Amino acid sequence: MPKIRKWLKKRHYQPTFAIKTQAANATPAKADVQFDAIESQQTLVPYDENLLERSRTQWQFGDWASLAALERDTLQHHPDRAKLALLCAAGHQALGNASEARQHTRLALDWGCGKKLVSQVLISGVYNTLGRAAAVCNQENRAIGHFQTSIQLGASGSDVRLLTQARANQQLAQLGLPNTAPISLVADHVKLANLFDATPGWVAQTVQQCLASADIHEAIDTFVASGKLSTRELFLFYIELAQHLADRKDKLTALHFLESAKEHASQVSKSLQSLLINKFIALGNADEAADIAFDLAMRQGDTLHLGEQANAAILTAYGKGRTAVKAKAEHGHDLLLAYLQAHLKDVQAKVAARRVVLIEIGTTRENVPGQGSTRKIAEFCLKHKLHFITVDMDPHNTRMAANMFASLGAPFEAITSKGEDYLRNYTGQFDFIFLDAYDFDHGGHSALRQSRYKKFLGNPIDEAACHQMHLECAQSVMTKLTGQGLVCFDDTWLVDGKWTAKGTLGMPYLLANGFKLLEARNRAALLVRTA
Repeated sequence: MPKIRKWLKKRHYQPTFAIKTQAANATPAKADVQFDAIESQQTLVPYDENLLERSRTQWQFGDWASLAALERDTLQHHPDRAKLALLCAAGHQALGNASEARQHTRLALDWGCGKKLVSQVLISGVYNTLGRAAAVCNQENRAIGHFQTSIQLGASGSDVRLLTQARANQQLAQLGLPNTAPISLVADHVKLANLFDATPGWVAQTVQQCLASADIHEAIDTFVASGKLSTRELFLFYIELAQHLADRKDKLTALHFLESAKEHASQVSKSLQSLLINKFIALGNADEAADIAFDLAMRQGDTLHLGEQANAAILTAYGKGRTAVKAKAEHGHDLLLAYLQAHLKDVQAKVAARRVVLIEIGTTRENVPGQGSTRKIAEFCLKHKLHFITVDMDPHNTRMAANMFASLGAPFEAITSKGEDYLRNYTGQFDFIFLDAYDFDHGGHSALRQSRYKKFLGNPIDEAACHQMHLECAQSVMTKLTGQGLVCFDDTWLVDGKWTAKGTLGMPYLLANGFKLLEARNRAALLVRTA
């Protein structure tokens, strides 16, 4: 048991356990010895207590690929392993994997599943296949009839009519066919919308567990990385998180999770897309909501059939207008990248074959409109063949960055370290640096953000510590920035002739030691070495 507790503590994981008992080789004589022998032969095995509910939902909607992906190692110690093995068999049956379907059916029977239930589920699968065949042949009424029989056989007592519509929608989508189901099946559109759009109970429960964890971000990251969620479930998971955080008055993190949901918006139903748009509006981000609505309308076929040339012109005009508006809300990364866009060729000509290095101190923590510096810098560096390194004290932030680099196919570095320590120990030289790390104390930081500082730095956000941290970064810049190098301070500006916030100490230090100010805007300052 101590080893198990240590294992759980290390992973911040609190699962339910099943007992795995091994056969004894000998029969002890005494009662207390017998008890000890039994205890020593039992192993606690963690299992997912939401797995059966999730798998049932996947069966109802016809998500066969997710069911077929269930692994035997996951099933064999689960208390509901017999039913799960049967649902897995149904998934393989629908996908045409006959051998796997037989194996999992045999497992379901061996583990105690009744023959009647096995027959019902497998015959249900046959009717689902007949429904798909009828749909391909444009026999709409016959297809709906087969899907309805399939649901009736495997989900007695449920709302068969609505589940039939859900199943039909899913199967037609898998086949790439339009949904032309009879009106009688979709007349009660409110109930149908609730069926499709309601967050599954196990997802809502997981959100609550994540928010109650000692490390919220790690709990969320671990759950998302587990791959247990379908695209629709992941979308609803992010929406649910955003709502809870909005209720806690943590607008920035709520927006971050809405942006995470937005990445999957094109793959969910229109009603869920509408839900996302309304969530952005509720948080005061009508511009973002308008962008989503416009993008979905123009790219998903809801156009006026104006033709490709006209559609392209509309997209270009809208994009120009929104780009101008967004530029005003961008942070210091926009100042740095705009200058590099105009002068990068000159810099690259001076360094010849050496690779140009750009370092960011302070990785993006919330992907919200106007911010997201890490992604924007990464995309710029990838396009112009610069090497990019982002550094942050919080492993959640660098984990997000590493995942993003992987999705871009970019060989960049995401380093978990205090920025001032990293620069102090950096052994090479770099060409450009974006300083946007330790926050200044503006009095509006959320409890979640403060908790990250307490966990990784030992104290909440402190104004003096912010100034000192950025000064130490500036001192390292003096010896390690190349001759044509640039420094960009984010979140710094002049008040009565004095630099404030993150650049309070660092800006005067650099200006007094061979740097000059090139430009200051967007509450950021860009400097270049002159000496």
